[in-house]
Amino acid sequence: MIVFNNTTMMMRTLFKRDWIKFIFWIIALIAFAASGVGKLEAAITPVNQASMYSLFNGPALVSLFGPTLVTVPKQFTGAAAFGSLMPLITVMVFAIITIIYVINRTRKDEEEGISELLRSFQIGKLANTTSLVVELFVLQLFMTFALAGSIQAQGAPGMGIFTDNLLFAATITSQSFMWGMLALLLAQIFPESGSAKGNAIGLFFILYIIRMGTDISNGSLSWLNPLSWCYLTGVYVEDNWLPIVLTLALSLFALIISYILELKRDLAAGYIQETRGKAHAGRLLHNFTGLVFHQQRTSIFVWILGLFVLGITYGSMTDKIGSLVGGASKNNYVTKILSITSTTNSALMEQEFLGTVFLVVALISSCFAIASLFRMISEERKNRQEQIYSMPISRFKVYINYVGIAWGLGALAQFSGIFGLYLSQQSSSNAISANKIFESGLVWVFGIFFILSLLSLLIAFLPRSASLIWVYMAVAFFIGIIGKLLDFPNWVLNINIFNDLMKVPSLSVMPNTPNWPVVIFILLVTLLFTVIGFVGYHRRDLISE
Repeated sequence: MIVFNNTTMMMRTLFKRDWIKFIFWIIALIAFAASGVGKLEAAITPVNQASMYSLFNGPALVSLFGPTLVTVPKQFTGAAAFGSLMPLITVMVFAIITIIYVINRTRKDEEEGISELLRSFQIGKLANTTSLVVELFVLQLFMTFALAGSIQAQGAPGMGIFTDNLLFAATITSQSFMWGMLALLLAQIFPESGSAKGNAIGLFFILYIIRMGTDISNGSLSWLNPLSWCYLTGVYVEDNWLPIVLTLALSLFALIISYILELKRDLAAGYIQETRGKAHAGRLLHNFTGLVFHQQRTSIFVWILGLFVLGITYGSMTDKIGSLVGGASKNNYVTKILSITSTTNSALMEQEFLGTVFLVVALISSCFAIASLFRMISEERKNRQEQIYSMPISRFKVYINYVGIAWGLGALAQFSGIFGLYLSQQSSSNAISANKIFESGLVWVFGIFFILSLLSLLIAFLPRSASLIWVYMAVAFFIGIIGKLLDFPNWVLNINIFNDLMKVPSLSVMPNTPNWPVVIFILLVTLLFTVIGFVGYHRRDLISE
């Protein structure tokens, strides 16, 4: 068919363009998903099997990673724990990577004129999309066998059957492919690549928040959530391939709809039309600060509201945490993760749970703040900063506005999540006071500021590699969420800047007590990095695509 003309040539072109990215993609997946193989086997012994089962079945871990399908504590092995812990957290990272990649190679290429140039030759209207889909599918298929082979080679107890390891890998890669196809569908609907990315990632987190509620209240409803399919396979327990079939079926459906929509739309246009601007600029656009805010007004509303809802969702779970107290103090690994002792009561358990919530909210807020500061480099790549500098605006003003607004939005996002948490947990029998919860929760803002200072350095000295900050975020997310569970050494845990913001709980130190000397030191380093970033940005030339 003419719409698929020269698809093979487009596949070769795409592979030449992205083969280095594919290599790093494969290495990152194997390093991320297979790093915990075998470590949970040492954590779960016949002595502590029941308490570990209670931990993984408790609301804290269920809300983060989904439920385990093991029904009898004696059957809860290291392999079963790995199969319930790793799928969702891995999908969270690599689905977002796929969303960004797919939209960049479709709608963003259209906006930059690449697709128009290609279509001036004898290339079908669906050739680029088809080459992307085929290449992405082949990549995910290759990663499935590579990841399964990596797990198989480690020879961990309970993980010696290759089909089980293949199911685990397919769970992750099929979800990644599905989110790529959903991103492709949204790319046809929305007017530009930025809104398509934002709505695709927003859809992911909406489904994540919904599954938190259904997994705790009514697990059968989780089957209606495509994101939940990644752990409903029950890998190493039930080994159910049906969720994989459902995932691929939804992917095919999204692809077919995307084809239909793309054939009927104009190049670089979406079905949702861009809103017409006002005839005269409002007061917000009378200065550069207002312009930067105006560019992000929609994403600010969506992110702040989403974090508020996330805080409410987590806050509603605090009263259930006390159910973990019984028998938990007998488990060394539970003690290490939750920092509890034999005298721990449900109120202390709730505060330890809130520490985990603060971390999750801080990580998500960091992503929002990074996206805000990233606009500085994206505008530069599109040659829009040249228009700004043609006016009497200094580099200092541009730098301080983008950095200051990113800092402010990161702090606002963290506050929004904590405020929702505070309101929701007021119904708990051990409700925590506003002073305590805001003092403990807002300290995490300094970790967000540090991450933004790292991005400032990248923008100043390695502007074309500024995306490396997302690598750090993936590592920080992995270490922060399950680093203690996998018994990582302290030097690895300290890679995550959020690790030392709080004092280690003890008989004399309450949970979520800020470690102020460390916090002040981090703030000083943050300010130093930010200043160095400005010096580097002030001296370098502007870049473009």
